[in-house]
Amino acid sequence: MNSRKVLVFGATGEIGGRIARDCVRAGHKVIGISRGKNSNEHVELEGVQMICGDKSDESFIRDTVAKLDYDAVINSVPNINDVELCSKYLKKAENVLFCSSTGTFVPLRYFPADENHPWREKTPVNFYQQCVRDARAIELWETEDFPVSILRPTNIIGPGRVPLELWGARDIAFFKKLKSGESISIAPCEHILLQSGYNDDLAGAFVKALDYPDEVRGEIFIISCRKAITLGTYLSTAMQFLNSKSEIRRVSPEELMKIYPEITWTNRLDFLLEHMCFDIGKAELIFGYVPRKTAEEGLADALEWCEKTGLL
Repeated sequence: MNSRKVLVFGATGEIGGRIARDCVRAGHKVIGISRGKNSNEHVELEGVQMICGDKSDESFIRDTVAKLDYDAVINSVPNINDVELCSKYLKKAENVLFCSSTGTFVPLRYFPADENHPWREKTPVNFYQQCVRDARAIELWETEDFPVSILRPTNIIGPGRVPLELWGARDIAFFKKLKSGESISIAPCEHILLQSGYNDDLAGAFVKALDYPDEVRGEIFIISCRKAITLGTYLSTAMQFLNSKSEIRRVSPEELMKIYPEITWTNRLDFLLEHMCFDIGKAELIFGYVPRKTAEEGLADALEWCEKTGLL
């Protein structure tokens, strides 16, 4: 492994912080760029040189960031403006790694989906703005040799964030009800496949990709745990961890939104009801990605963190 000089945008965020920390541990020189300290819990950034600035500010990128000493760029929370600014001003980068999402692929046409699955067109449920951003980045690779690599995590799980619940978001009230043994209503979703990725494993994928600069350029990689589970297994794992005796009622999505008015259909419940099942073989083959945690283990760790921090 050769030591790299790495810029990490979003270094005070949950995934960006883990990427920056793990880059330091791997022996890289790391400059973290953030608008300020994230109010959420984040990992220690010892060894990371921090610079405060807005990555969407063209003058900041042109006059400050472009003059730094770097050969690789990792952006944990990119938008399409970042693609343009990075390709225009960060010319010293031999590699640019963007964090995307497998939400670009849905609805899935086959299981497990891989990187060849269609993703560029808009669908009723996909993360289309991320599709637009990723398509622009790949276009710049094809036309201008922009050295981009796109890593697409699945549902992120682990310490540091409330896990997905079966109302379609990350509402801690769901798990509080489970813990207290209250009755809970859910949509009939227990047959739906879910594939989560442990946050430390996902961050490690970005660090690992730095060791294969030539192989990863212009490529898209799915990163996740190795196997999908059903939402039924996910629910039973949570109930077992919380020693829950809750009665689980199955109701229609329309009835569920009447019971819990805060639930919205678009990009929440509709997304929950889409199968998530992916093949991580390309990342394993090309840069040796090896996830350490299963979805069940990640959920247990996330719930343990919620308890330790007083959220649950």
